Parts: sequence; C-alpha cells; structure tokens
Amino acid sequence: MKYIKILLLPFFMVFTLSFLIVGNPTVSADHDFNETYEHDDDEDGIYEDVGKAVGWGTVITLGAAGFIFPIRRSMKWLISHYPKYKKTFISLSKFLGKYHISIGILALAISIIHGITMYGSEGELESDGIIGLAAVLLMIVASLFGFILSKNKKGKSLRNTHMTLIAFTLLIVFVHIVL
Repeated sequence: MKYIKILLLPFFMVFTLSFLIVGNPTVSADHDFNETYEHDDDEDGIYEDVGKAVGWGTVITLGAAGFIFPIRRSMKWLISHYPKYKKTFISLSKFLGKYHISIGILALAISIIHGITMYGSEGELESDGIIGLAAVLLMIVASLFGFILSKNKKGKSLRNTHMTLIAFTLLIVFVHIVL
C-alpha cells in the first residue's frame, strides 16, 4: 500500500496543478432556452484529448523511472539528515531499483501510444510531432543501452551513456511540451 501511495503522488500533483492552472469556469445556464451553440469539438478533438492525457502519463512514468537516480545519489545524505526515515528511503530505493526497467518499458510504450494517438488525431506529422518522434527514437536507443546494462551491471560507460541519452530525451521532451 505504501508503494501505491508513492506512485500515485505524481498523478495527484499533476491533476492538482492542472486544476489550479486551468481552473473550473463557472457557467450560468439561465435564460438559454432556445439558443444553440456551435461546438468545435469533433471526433478528432476526443482523440487529441486522449493523446494529451496519455502524453502526460508518459511524463509521469518517465519521472517515476528516473526518480531512482536522485534517490540513490542522495541516499547517504538523506539517511544522515533524516535517520528516522532510513527504512522508508531504503525501501523506496529497493522498490525503484526493482521496477525501474518495468516502469521504463511502460514509459516507452505509453509514449508510442501517445504518438500514434496524436498522429491519428492530426492526420499529419507537424513540427511538434517530429520533435516528439525524435524523443521516442532517442528513448528507444537509451532503452537498448539500458537492456545491455541490465545484463552487465558493472558497465560504468554503459550507465553513463544510458543516463546521457535519457537526459537528452528529457530535454527534447521538454521542448516538445513547450511547443
């Protein structure tokens, strides 16, 4: 149950920030008896909304897969400054280490689904789609290095290459989101 709470925390934060930024406009329907409104939502709008939600799912799973890096790097400092939570930090580190590959594969799969959904919605590959495709391709290359790394744990150069490729992927993903 503790792990589920840890994994659901990023989802809660994204939805809370989304609600605070977008808000919930108050609409009054008084005196609108015979008025008709044009809706610019067609079927593609639904797919686009689903694609965007799946895209945010990709961001969350990338964050969950990458969260192992700061936890492991700061483990000594965290334990020395917060000894009361030593057991929690160690169990979190073990959990992230155990499921890092699974969460990474899930992030890759969700990003591919996001790309397919958005391409199906728009019908063409625009500039932001090309940037997203570049991020997915770079993520695939990084996952191949990660797969080799999982078989050879002592490969420091493989680990550095994997992390560098993921860092470039995150940079491209950031540009993709901003555009």
